[in-house]
Order: sequence, then C-alpha cells, then structure tokens
Amino acid sequence: RRPVKPESFKASAHSVGEIMGVKGLNKVGQDYAKEWYLKKMYDRKPDFFSKYVEKGLAVEGEGIYMLSQKLNVIGLFKNDEYFTNDFVHGCPDVIHEDTVYDVKSSWDLFSFPYYDKEITNKNYFFQLQAYMWLTGLKKAALVYCLINTPQPLVDQELKKLYYQSGGHAEDWTPEHYEHLYVNYRFDDIPFNDRIKIFEVERDENVIELMQSRVIEARNYLKSIL
Repeated sequence: RRPVKPESFKASAHSVGEIMGVKGLNKVGQDYAKEWYLKKMYDRKPDFFSKYVEKGLAVEGEGIYMLSQKLNVIGLFKNDEYFTNDFVHGCPDVIHEDTVYDVKSSWDLFSFPYYDKEITNKNYFFQLQAYMWLTGLKKAALVYCLINTPQPLVDQELKKLYYQSGGHAEDWTPEHYEHLYVNYRFDDIPFNDRIKIFEVERDENVIELMQSRVIEARNYLKSIL
C-alpha cells in the first residue's frame, strides 16, 4: 500500500465549505481533512446516505429538465466532465454558455426556499465558487426544484410513519396514509413557484481563501501524521 502524502490533499467542490472556517481551519475542517486521509489511505468511504440524497439522485434528470424549461433552452443536459486543479475537484451538474449550474431537489414544500432572496447555505455558495474556479467561468447559479417524490420513496416514508405510530408490518397498506400523499406531490403548484434560481458572481477573494484553507489542511495533516 502506497503512503498518502498530505500534500496531495484536495477538497471536493460539494464539500469544500467544510474547510472554510471563519478564522481558519476549524474543528469541522480538521475532521474533513482526517476523513479524507483515511479514505485515501485505506480505500474506504464513510457510510452516508439519506432520503434527501436518494430523492436528489432519483429526480436529477427532472430537475435539469425544469431548468431547461425555465431558461427556455432545448436540449439542456447533465455535464459529465470532471474537473480538477491543484486544490479542488468536482463535477458541476450543468454548464450552459457562460454559467455553471448546480441543481438541488427539495424534499418537500417546507424545505423549499420559497421566501429566500439569497443563498442561505454557505456550503452551497462555496461549492459554486469552486465550480467557477475549476471551469474558469465567472457566473454560477444554484437551482432549487420542487419535484414529485418517486413513489417507492413515498411508500417507504409512509410505511415508517405507520410503524412509528404503533402499527404492524403485516397491517400496513398505502391506504392508511392516503391523505398524506399530497405532501409528496406538487403538480398543483404553479411551475414558477416550484423552481428558484440564485445567481452568484465569481469572487477571487473567496477563491484565494479557499486555496489557503486547502494549504492549511495539508499542513494540519502533516502535523498529526
């Protein structure tokens, strides 16, 4: 097994926010760097999966289609080109003309940023900055979509709810919670109320800070190994 050098540490775009502490590489950033080392050194991946991730993966194509409708662009497709530089790496969802897009699917109406005027999740802001850094583009956009939850996921959720309420597996049927299916279906909501786009400009100061945080992470790994 080849040793992993701390100098080879790079942050993935979708999680680069982990190392972007306000006053340097904080505990979260240190933990991210340590996890990176273990993954690389022993070829392991931490177990991370949730209903939110599962839905996001399942409806990714629908989200891109919604974006194409919103932009009035025919044939918008998912980007499959992977980018890397000396500090970060990642694969943006969509690259169209001079803009890189990241598409998120909200779990339900109440997690959809209906009232927000700007990006409230700083990790997503840093993710977009990393994508602009990687692609050389100066514009990016975070796209939230409210998409019907796939039926298997709905049944799975309602089944859990039935068990938690004291029911037994052999008694569960979808009819028990038929009245709750509306919480997973959004066709009655106007299209423009189911998609929200937050535009972001490239910020060289943020990119420079990102670079310095990666260097801090490398130095931290050197200090503990």
